[in-house]
Amino acid sequence: MKNLLILCLLFTAVPLWAQVGINTQTPSTDLDVQGSVKIDEKLYLENPGNSTQIRGSKLLIQKTDEEIIEYDIDQSKYGPINYAQFIFRETSTNGLRNYDTKINIKKYIVTLQGYYFTAENNNTNVLLKSNENENYIEGYQFYAYPNPATETWFIRAFVNNSTFRSGTGYNENPVDIFLNIIIYRNGFIAKTIDPISVNLNNSETGTAPLPSGF
Repeated sequence: MKNLLILCLLFTAVPLWAQVGINTQTPSTDLDVQGSVKIDEKLYLENPGNSTQIRGSKLLIQKTDEEIIEYDIDQSKYGPINYAQFIFRETSTNGLRNYDTKINIKKYIVTLQGYYFTAENNNTNVLLKSNENENYIEGYQFYAYPNPATETWFIRAFVNNSTFRSGTGYNENPVDIFLNIIIYRNGFIAKTIDPISVNLNNSETGTAPLPSGF
């Protein structure tokens, strides 16, 4: 009877959970692997749940040698989404017609998100004067576009049939153009879909087809 009582006490003292460590005697979580992990088949996550920790979260990426590593943007040459400001000093009064960014169209997607322009000494008092008629208000042409000939992204920043004017009397003076550019890493977080062409037949309303995959 005494031996049976001791055996029962031993069983009741065993915890219902445990932490497992591989190459470590002090696992810090349910499964703590100190070293490389190779999975020949599929990895299933039955109930991953939602992470409540946003700041400091990391991504897992595959390198060119197929090694899976933790993505650290501080150690990377580029991010999934990159921001850059292009500043063009003393631009022609006709604006910026074609600027080659040298950014590869196969690796990146470039978009123009915002812009502004200033005259000498950061003066924002800049006017646009039409070359056709003073009553005309010409349209802006500020955008990024892929150039198939060079396979790089180009930028344009000008106004139709107009010139930039500033200073006393608003004479034709060079201006500084500031362009806010967003550069997406293609194939990592951004995917290019086929162009969507809609013929409105001179109508003000219409319906575009749903992009593939949405």
